[in-house]
Amino acid sequence: MRIILILLFSGVCFVCLSQKRKADLYITKLNDGQFTIDHSKKASFSMNSPEAFRLIKTGKSVTPKLIAALNDSSKTIMAHLVLCHIYFKHVSFAGPKVLVTNEGDLNKYFLGQEKAEGLTISETNINGKYTMFVLPSDRTSIIEYWKKRAKNTS
Repeated sequence: MRIILILLFSGVCFVCLSQKRKADLYITKLNDGQFTIDHSKKASFSMNSPEAFRLIKTGKSVTPKLIAALNDSSKTIMAHLVLCHIYFKHVSFAGPKVLVTNEGDLNKYFLGQEKAEGLTISETNINGKYTMFVLPSDRTSIIEYWKKRAKNTS
């Protein structure tokens, strides 16, 4: 009986460690290039990331790793999007709000839940080439939001 319990416990530990390694691998493969704003339709985007869908399926257990990924400027949008799907099941996307600057137009988009904190995505269009980015202040704000949200739901 003791041997059966030891084998069962070992199997459960192996599965948990395997899932943890898979989550780490999925997060390393996330990048903001997997998020695309559809400029032919107002307030529309697409996500092309099998890893993101796997993380969404894994659920809240990957929250600390996704919050850490928010610090990586190449993963902020995708990590936030995955967290939104995990916690809200639906993601709102709004924009663009166009700001005219000396360097040209700056588009601002909202990604999140309608009644919660959202990530502001900035985008420039220079000679027809769109470039998305998240300002450091917006990144800091969303990291603080997710830290509080995760703390309140644990």
